[in-house]
Amino acid sequence: MNHEPLMREALKLARTAIDIGEVPIAAVIALDGKVIGWGWNELVAKRDPTMHAEIAAFRDAAGRFPVDAKNLVLVSTLEPCVMCYGAALLSGVSEIAFAVAAPADSGIERVSCPDSPDAQKPSSTGGVLAAEAMELFQYWLDHHPEQDAQRAYIEQLLKLNHAL
Repeated sequence: MNHEPLMREALKLARTAIDIGEVPIAAVIALDGKVIGWGWNELVAKRDPTMHAEIAAFRDAAGRFPVDAKNLVLVSTLEPCVMCYGAALLSGVSEIAFAVAAPADSGIERVSCPDSPDAQKPSSTGGVLAAEAMELFQYWLDHHPEQDAQRAYIEQLLKLNHAL
């Protein structure tokens, strides 16, 4: 599957996230190639450390797909963390595509698929439009003050992806 059109949607959302003071992490959920849910990190706005882009996208998509779906696609500007990957395992996601790897978190590498009958291990593709996503992370870093609580994470992310 060509994930680039869906990643372009996620990148647009990441730009919106920057405009409202969040890091450029955004995600879309698609069914049959159509976006049915979207979101960006809302850690700052909601003061909630669980409000990752993928979780926001799952919440937005709720009710727009059958609870027993097995063919959702999750596309994110950043590799899903343990929490977000766990949500994907239990939410009918068959494919995950991401732009930038998250070596320090790497939910895809760290989490095993549970044995529950409703869980499935999605295929994953990294590096989709990674250069564009990295530019957004660098832009965010260049335009946010030293005291921003998320700055250390973005610096680490860029360093681990050899961008600093």
